[in-house]
Amino acid sequence: MADAPTAEVGGQIAIVERSAGGDGALSALDAARSLVDARRKEQAGQQAQSEDGATPAAEESPPQGDDTAQETGPGETQEGDAEAEQLPPIDPPRSWTKEDKELWKGLPRDTQERLADRERSRDKEFSNRLNETDAKTKALTAKEAAAEKVRADYEQALPMLLTEIQNQHQGQFADIKSIADVERMAAEDWPRYVLWDAQQKKIAAVQQQVQVAEQRQATEKAQKWQTFASDEDAKFAEKAPELASSDAKDKAAKGAAAMLKELGFTDGELGDLWSGKSEISLRDHRVQLLIRDGVRYREAQAKATASKQKPVPSVQRPGTPQPRGAAQDERVKVLDQRLNQSGNVKDAAALLAARRKAG
Repeated sequence: MADAPTAEVGGQIAIVERSAGGDGALSALDAARSLVDARRKEQAGQQAQSEDGATPAAEESPPQGDDTAQETGPGETQEGDAEAEQLPPIDPPRSWTKEDKELWKGLPRDTQERLADRERSRDKEFSNRLNETDAKTKALTAKEAAAEKVRADYEQALPMLLTEIQNQHQGQFADIKSIADVERMAAEDWPRYVLWDAQQKKIAAVQQQVQVAEQRQATEKAQKWQTFASDEDAKFAEKAPELASSDAKDKAAKGAAAMLKELGFTDGELGDLWSGKSEISLRDHRVQLLIRDGVRYREAQAKATASKQKPVPSVQRPGTPQPRGAAQDERVKVLDQRLNQSGNVKDAAALLAARRKAG
């Protein structure tokens, strides 16, 4: 229910209750909206009555001799109004929308104070709950990490435990090598057969645990590989935008496969390495050759960039004529040096054209 506005009738205060639609308790924002809506309707009704010549009940002349009640209502003095005007304005809650903040300006100051206090209390409670949830999440994360470590240690120890149990079993029952030996032991030495059967079941249980652990590790490894492959492909696409098109990518892949095969990689090895089924060390001679070729390529690029500077013509003494074709010969010489350093097809074409022109 919204705040109950008051009206003075016959020198006494009459409380008029306003109720909003809907079930359950109202929020602070809904209550404010309901109050402003009710007051707007009252003002509209009073204005309509004034236009029709009717006199609102609140404006009836009070009884004679009650001038104080006519000027100011109980608890509503002019001094209090002056003090309220001097107080700084109350800012609306930051979480409210622009429309709601405009609605805030039309609320009485006491209503603004109550709503502001309620919003601050709610924000503080929300912040406390958020901090508690964050602390619980961190605690659960630490517990999950500890449990994951215990599980990993246990799975790592399972193969060694299985080997130890199997060796112990073979030492105790080295003479049992066939089903006939088992049947004879069951008939002649029942207690020993019970011990043999118990150890067999124990070995089978540990073997099952090893298989489950291996399956789980394989699934986890596959998931991590998929994430790794997606991230690395995205990084490569960002670093090598010239291979964005499918045609350029296919051409580069074929060229890379041909080069790797020349270094000694097989198709099976390349497939396993690309899909994450196999690993390779930097100490592999083929990888070292790749690194060497990469270093050489970068050095050649650096030299080609340095040689792209415009050649400065040789200084001639005044009065000494330059031999005929000297400029063309100089250009052929420069292009020949550039081709030796870069090995670029464009440099070779430029050198050929210069030689034909000089000839």
